[in-house]
Amino acid sequence: MADDPSDAIEARLVAQAASLFEVHDNVSRVISNLDLPVSDFQDEYDITMSDSFDFEAMVRLYLYKEVSGLNQEDVTDRVQKWSYLQLRFGLDRAPTQQALSYTERNRFSLGLRRLLGKVADGIHDAGSEEGIQAKELASPDTNPSPDEIEESSTPIHHYVDNQAPDIISAALDDVCPALDTQRRHNTVHDDRTVWEHQILMSLSDRAGTRSAFRTFNKFRGNALHHDTHLRAVKKLGTPSSYQYTFDDFSTGKRPVPDWRRVTDAIQPQFNDAVDNLLDMIRPADEFTEPVVAAIDTIRVPVSVTPYKGRDDEEPDDPRVVVNKQSGNTRVPKEDYPKMINGRKGKPYAYEYATLTIVGRNAPIVLAVEPIRHDSRWELETGMSVSWAEVVDRLMEQATELVDIHLVMADREFDRHGVLHVLDQYHDVDYLLPKKKDSKALKQEVDTVRYDPTLKSRVRPGTLYLRDETPYIDVDRDTTVGDDNRSHDVNFMYVPAEKEDWVHTETNDVQYTVFVTNRDDVSPLDALGFTDRYSKRWDIEIEYKMIQPLIPSIASKDYRMRYFSFVFSCLLYNLWRLTDHSLKVLVTEAYDDYGRFPFDDRLDPLLTMPDFLASALILMFCDGGLDPPD
Repeated sequence: MADDPSDAIEARLVAQAASLFEVHDNVSRVISNLDLPVSDFQDEYDITMSDSFDFEAMVRLYLYKEVSGLNQEDVTDRVQKWSYLQLRFGLDRAPTQQALSYTERNRFSLGLRRLLGKVADGIHDAGSEEGIQAKELASPDTNPSPDEIEESSTPIHHYVDNQAPDIISAALDDVCPALDTQRRHNTVHDDRTVWEHQILMSLSDRAGTRSAFRTFNKFRGNALHHDTHLRAVKKLGTPSSYQYTFDDFSTGKRPVPDWRRVTDAIQPQFNDAVDNLLDMIRPADEFTEPVVAAIDTIRVPVSVTPYKGRDDEEPDDPRVVVNKQSGNTRVPKEDYPKMINGRKGKPYAYEYATLTIVGRNAPIVLAVEPIRHDSRWELETGMSVSWAEVVDRLMEQATELVDIHLVMADREFDRHGVLHVLDQYHDVDYLLPKKKDSKALKQEVDTVRYDPTLKSRVRPGTLYLRDETPYIDVDRDTTVGDDNRSHDVNFMYVPAEKEDWVHTETNDVQYTVFVTNRDDVSPLDALGFTDRYSKRWDIEIEYKMIQPLIPSIASKDYRMRYFSFVFSCLLYNLWRLTDHSLKVLVTEAYDDYGRFPFDDRLDPLLTMPDFLASALILMFCDGGLDPPD
């Protein structure tokens, strides 16, 4: 500003604004038409980058902020929402609050900021003289030109890219504090760094704590060592009240709490994290309670056999029959993890049950419960936890977070104890396909199949518990009636939607059987009601997406195993929540997106890989994803 004193520049710009206010009644139009003496303004930014914001455009934005009396956050939000402002000011995209702050501090000299402040005051006064009140100066232009609307319309995928970082960052801020490793606050690496490392494990194809350390942290100074990560997770999975005894050290190895204690230590933190996530989407109209929930299982395979190699067997080792037809026997390993099972010919795996919101709501995993089944290699030390107890614990966790009115589950859960728990303990409706091994039900299916006048049939019944029903003390449980009566049910015989639902194998129409505790189901209603089961939205896809997020760790410590699965569910929830929030924003910003009430749930706007990459960058970079221009 050497050749033209600042007072003269101020006077000339204010005079221009006064003339423009005679033509335009919106301050953004006035500022966009100012003839700025940019050559007299010194850009203090000495680095030229292809993605830097245009200096003149940022000067106009700064003037708009000052005249309108907005703070940095408000003005950048406004430019994001009112995209015609980007066109008027000459911006190629909406800057973030950080970018505007950086520009003011590093590209605008103190003298320039003072000059622009005086010019803004003059423009404000010029508008007042034309009868434009201060409140109107900050109001949007109610009549932007069609050309501005067309040219400034941002493609949805660009809009998503701009909005996603803030949503992901807010979600991470809600999730991470809920997970507490109980370590001292003066540790070198805080808990957030531990969860950053856990995300790296989910991103790495090789996974594992050592792989994540070698692959990513070798580029960083003072990186979190994999042993530190292991100790932190183990501490999180150890109950704070846990007291070791001499028996714990009898094996000579560092003791590990029982799997149930590990579960009870981790689950409350998972529940708190999910509750924080739900608080972010509860205000949205699409999240409505009571919800429909689905219970299902997921298996995480392991490749290690539970049996010793032939060379390691001892003559006195106990043996188990592994093939009844051939009589072949094997020797079990003494230290094989208890939580691995391989029942009914399935591969060896850790198994978990989850309860997930389904329907038009965002499909969030609300509760996770480990499954403990007796395996033949455990000999007399094995134990099983009943499906009824698993479902009861899932429901206790989930109902602390949301109201549930209908539960759907796989036929694996078609057990009297489970149905009693859902009806009597939690007072919810349920819908389950019946198992295929019921002869009485097959006879009923044949009746429907051979009667051309029937497309569906509903047969009422009563559920009675056996004396030895697992988890239910039929003698002392006050919810059990006379003769071990539990509650009334309805069996629904309907055309099978999928091949594996079919109870009878014929060339005609194939039928399947569902059971529900609803008492108002007619044959006509049965078709629509059971159709809801075939549309348990995203449940089958959910497990395919959670599975790759689970690190393939080698540790036998159940604290590490269970937490890795739980954290993978949290990552899945974070992705679903971020995508849901983006859809709400896009629906508000774009008239032709998601406006129809009969629409099914819309396809994801943010893919899982993009979400993970963004989350990783946000955790690595204090300044977020935006360049400091």
